[in-house]
Amino acid sequence: MIRCTFVPTLPDELSITTGELVRVINRFDDGWALCENGRGERGMIPQECLTETTIDSASGDTDWRNARRMSSLNPHERRF
Repeated sequence: MIRCTFVPTLPDELSITTGELVRVINRFDDGWALCENGRGERGMIPQECLTETTIDSASGDTDWRNARRMSSLNPHERRF
């Protein structure tokens, strides 16, 4: 279940709202998760938005807003 709204900024991210149910397909070390909503749409969301997020405090920086990632749809590998 989603605990906070997320508005996407990259084409491979998924728009979610508080209370929405999603299926987690894969979790990544950079704080993002590939999810699918009830309409069958897939995209990346910050793990911080999930109610069952487990943060590894040993990694140091646990704030997803500091994570840098690239869109999987960006052919020129430009960082955002």
